[in-house]
Amino acid sequence: MYNRPFFSVIVPTHKRPILLRRALQSIRSQASTFTSFEIMVVSDVIDAGTDAVCAELLTGADVYVRRNGAAGPSESRNVALSLAQGQYVLFLDDDDAWHPGCLEQLHAQPSVRQGDPVYFNCSVVTERRLPEGPQPLSEVQLDLVGRLTDEVYVKNQVHMSCFAFPRHLLEGIEFDPFMRAYEDWDFLLSIFDRQMPVHVPLLGSRVFEVVDETSDRRGSSQKANDFNVVLDYIYVYRRHGAPREALSQKRAELLRGCGISVGPDML
Repeated sequence: MYNRPFFSVIVPTHKRPILLRRALQSIRSQASTFTSFEIMVVSDVIDAGTDAVCAELLTGADVYVRRNGAAGPSESRNVALSLAQGQYVLFLDDDDAWHPGCLEQLHAQPSVRQGDPVYFNCSVVTERRLPEGPQPLSEVQLDLVGRLTDEVYVKNQVHMSCFAFPRHLLEGIEFDPFMRAYEDWDFLLSIFDRQMPVHVPLLGSRVFEVVDETSDRRGSSQKANDFNVVLDYIYVYRRHGAPREALSQKRAELLRGCGISVGPDML
């Protein structure tokens, strides 16, 4: 009889084998203390470097998909969601990683044992991304207890890699491939509309950030990015109603700061 894994770990990737290697190594190392998980890597482009990393670090229990269609993490995550077998689903970007023992500690949490969605602590690493590989500059640990509130309906509060969701809670929810930014926030709000996660006290993800010219993020026009951000904020606001009037006021204030005057009754 096939034993389903407890965790499905979804990693969308786009032609970043050096960073993907770091992410997969951090997941694979979890097996030293906990083994009931599957890794699901979905690449939106054919890339020999990505193929080589996956051949080295994935096992027969894992999934590697090279999908067709437009590039972007939304469709890649949706493909993985359709194939996930785990009782819980976690998402990790290809440029992030996990701390040792994350899955073991997560599995032991009472909230997880009773099937609740949860979020956990992280560290934020500032680094430079050089051709020969990333160069870390600093790392700060963040205690996220109390960080997730209903003001997440105004602005995102917790990184995607800090959540673990029971798979049944995600039924019928997908990432929107037409959004240019914040598709992860939109996805999270669809879940929060059903059930808000609870905090569990463990150090889980390492979120890597680049703040200088070595960034390899796709898209370089700040003006275009700012415009897309405003459009996507409005889109998210219309899709997910504010749970209380004061939050509609804060939404209107945020948009006014971007030069758009909209009444709270519209948000």
